[in-house]
Amino acid sequence: MSARKKPRTARAVAANQGVQREYAKRLQAVLRAVVRDAFLELKDAAKLAGMAQDADEPSPIAEQAQRFVHERFAEAQARWLVKAGMRAKEVSRWYCRQLYRTTTAAQKKALIAAGMNKAVLDDRWTIPVLGRQHISASAAKHLDADIKANTELITKMAARDLGRLQDLLSESASRGVSFSEMEGLLRASEGFDEARAKRVALDQTNKLNQQIQRDNARDLGITKCIWVHVPGKYTSRHTHMAMNGKTFDVNEGLFDSDVGRNVLPGELPMCRCQSRLCLPEELFND
Repeated sequence: MSARKKPRTARAVAANQGVQREYAKRLQAVLRAVVRDAFLELKDAAKLAGMAQDADEPSPIAEQAQRFVHERFAEAQARWLVKAGMRAKEVSRWYCRQLYRTTTAAQKKALIAAGMNKAVLDDRWTIPVLGRQHISASAAKHLDADIKANTELITKMAARDLGRLQDLLSESASRGVSFSEMEGLLRASEGFDEARAKRVALDQTNKLNQQIQRDNARDLGITKCIWVHVPGKYTSRHTHMAMNGKTFDVNEGLFDSDVGRNVLPGELPMCRCQSRLCLPEELFND
């Protein structure tokens, strides 16, 4: 009996780092703008009501001012979140479309380098996304849902940030802190905001990168992948280290005992793992 032929595979494709970095910047800008605009609106309203002075002549927030600020906050919060949602949708639309384009372009190069017939790709990836790049019908079905999910993620982050602003206002009022001093506290938090945006961008980009490739693969008739463990910056999941090199079904993934279910590369928070596609022989030129 002849030995079983080892399947040919395409190289693993990492997410586009340029898109990831730009997404982090745009995400951070949206969240900062939400908090900044809300704070300045409250500050201006308090000044008009005679409850706060200019930044160069700060005065403590009295109990009356505290009540005023919280009432205004409750009245304006829904309006602020609607505006945040509009900004979030703009960022999400740009981000998802760019990631679909760059991921598919890189995946196409990897498949052709592995020997796949380009005509097959042109025949099965037919949905245009940004310029001349085409994605599979399966991937296209997820694009709008991904834009919506990312919009909701950013909007929820904005809501949490507004909640932290409200806590800061309450705490500052109880301690007699002026608006100008609060501005300093908000500026001091910008380092945290930047680090958080980078973490979210890394997590979401890895997740979407792998999902897009799996969707594209399905329309090529590819059903199997090989797990590629990519270590984290500081640590790695021991279960994912053990998965390295194992073959899995593109729809099922591998069992992760830490979470008690099957998972796919990039699915769990901050998972950087990737996959190599196992390519059916009919997809090749020879």
